[in-house]
Amino acid sequence: MSQTKTELLQGNLYINGEWISEEEQTYFESINPATQELVGTCAAAMASQVDDAVKAASTAYSHWKNTSIPERAAFLTKAAELFEDRKEELAQVMTKEMGKPLTESIGEVGVVIATAQYMAGEGRRLFGEIVPAGFPDRDIKMVREPLGVVACITPWNFPVSLASYKMFAALIAGNTVVWKPASEVALSAKIFMEVLHAAGLPKGTINLLTGSGRIVGQKLATHSEVKIISFTGSTEVGQQLAEMSSKTLKRISLELGGKNAVIVLKDADLDKAAEGIIKSAFTTTGQRCTAASRVIVERSVKEELLKKVIALTKEMKVGNGLEQGVVIGPLVNEQQCRLVEDYVQKAVEEGGNIAFGGRALSELGTCYYMPTIIDNVHSNHTIAQEEIFGPVLAFIEVNGYEEAMSVNNGTMYGLSTSIYTSSLHYASRAAKDAVSGLVYINNGTSNAEMGVAFGGMKMSGNGHREVSHHAFDVMTEWKSVYTNY
Repeated sequence: MSQTKTELLQGNLYINGEWISEEEQTYFESINPATQELVGTCAAAMASQVDDAVKAASTAYSHWKNTSIPERAAFLTKAAELFEDRKEELAQVMTKEMGKPLTESIGEVGVVIATAQYMAGEGRRLFGEIVPAGFPDRDIKMVREPLGVVACITPWNFPVSLASYKMFAALIAGNTVVWKPASEVALSAKIFMEVLHAAGLPKGTINLLTGSGRIVGQKLATHSEVKIISFTGSTEVGQQLAEMSSKTLKRISLELGGKNAVIVLKDADLDKAAEGIIKSAFTTTGQRCTAASRVIVERSVKEELLKKVIALTKEMKVGNGLEQGVVIGPLVNEQQCRLVEDYVQKAVEEGGNIAFGGRALSELGTCYYMPTIIDNVHSNHTIAQEEIFGPVLAFIEVNGYEEAMSVNNGTMYGLSTSIYTSSLHYASRAAKDAVSGLVYINNGTSNAEMGVAFGGMKMSGNGHREVSHHAFDVMTEWKSVYTNY
């Protein structure tokens, strides 16, 4: 059903506690990838407005860092209640903007609520240390201190949960925030910010800048008053931000891409493995950093596993994420759909065989692509090395555990590894041998939980972690206090 003009949404900037739109403001469109209908328009921040937002956050910092932690926590607890009230509305807008099924979007808002509650509780556990002194009549303590303004730069695939990981950790620690969401989901960000505004956070504590990464992202990365950059996105952009931010010695946390694998040994429960594989590979249409894009399987069980995976994939309904029963929505835009097509064509050129899928679903719209399974892939093929960010799964045959782990570790990424086996020996070895920040035994590659450190190794990140109390290693710094008496 097409929208009327009155149903269209408009997103402005949120700076110093107010919704801002200047006379010379330009706007960009948010398009529903499922229908190509206009969802609404969003303000494109100008360089001067980036300065305004950072100034507001910097000014608010002195008050916010001296606000008691229980009081900071109360704001997050209130926000959790308000997100519950607007869960359906926010989920609907997310699905319209980036395409994921509504059930996934509703689940994502649930993650936001859980994160607010978790970080509110973690405020009481921002513990310091008491250190024995080497001299008489002296006490030594070490305490965590906030740093100042945190720039949070987030992607479109998880529009609000990734923002909550960053922003709520920053806020409870005593920092203030300037948030730059991906342009594809700017209207979802507007609703998110409306909830935080309603929770009563002081002016300037949080600020929203939508628009160009070239203007907003780069200026935040080089701004002298921004003390921390927390970024989730592609490895290429992460490298650029790290280079730009280095001139002002910013702390930077990077959660980047992945080329995640499910290893299946011959003693595995193949039914459970097949179920875990398709959920990891095709949820969010494969557009997640922890998506499984490789199955590394022992040769003796490959054909049986492949048949099971294909059978389950055939049952997955592709369509508009707002329609009941749809489990795979469109890709985020036409450009991403063409990119997936190019990767599949390259895989065939390099010797891969399309076992299922392998084509755009133009009869549904311009952004739909079939969940695709490619067999006869070798570890050095392009499709086995590069992140695709689409519903494409490569099967790679190996002769045993040693070769499987070598193939798993043989990319520049190191985010998530899964292994299916009934052997305690191989499960234990995989936990040690996998060069990845996340390792799952008899589970898919994409099943993180609250309170558990999340992040990658190698080119999947720069060593920092989110989702747990380990986020405070980014959001605070240590101060050592010596008292002689």
